[in-house]
Amino acid sequence: MKFIRLVILLVAMIYTSDVFSHNIDEIRKTFQLAIENARITEKLSADLKKIPNPDPLTLAYIASVEALKAKHAWNPFTKHEYMKSFGKMMNDAVKRMPENMEIRYLRYNIQYNVPSYLGYSPNLQEDKKYIIELFLNKKFVTTNKNLITEVYTFMVKSKSVTSDEKLKMEKVLRSL
Repeated sequence: MKFIRLVILLVAMIYTSDVFSHNIDEIRKTFQLAIENARITEKLSADLKKIPNPDPLTLAYIASVEALKAKHAWNPFTKHEYMKSFGKMMNDAVKRMPENMEIRYLRYNIQYNVPSYLGYSPNLQEDKKYIIELFLNKKFVTTNKNLITEVYTFMVKSKSVTSDEKLKMEKVLRSL
């Protein structure tokens, strides 16, 4: 009986260590590389899809990789399918964790960079409002200063913030 319990425990440990070995910092780094590399995008997509029941942030990255696959695809129908998949998964991630600035930022960044006439950018104003509010209230969910700086930089470069909001965000950055 003890032997069976031991075997079950070992199998469970092996299974969970493989399945849950994903590291959000590694996902972030690989995602940045995937933006300009279709091969890395495909590998990241395959790796992320192996994660059963992903948490909302991981789901947001899975969705964002779908958008990258659309970027790298040449067939308009395939691009459309990837963007539909992005929208469905990303909206689910936001619904599951609406106050996560990183999730909102991923969706905002992708929707901002997709031509508006395609109709894939319905959440820009909502996400912009949440990102600024969460940033100014230091509700980051993450302690990753590089990511927080990236959010600030994108919002400023994309002219998504007023000069007053920019000054307030700079003050928050200096306080970190």
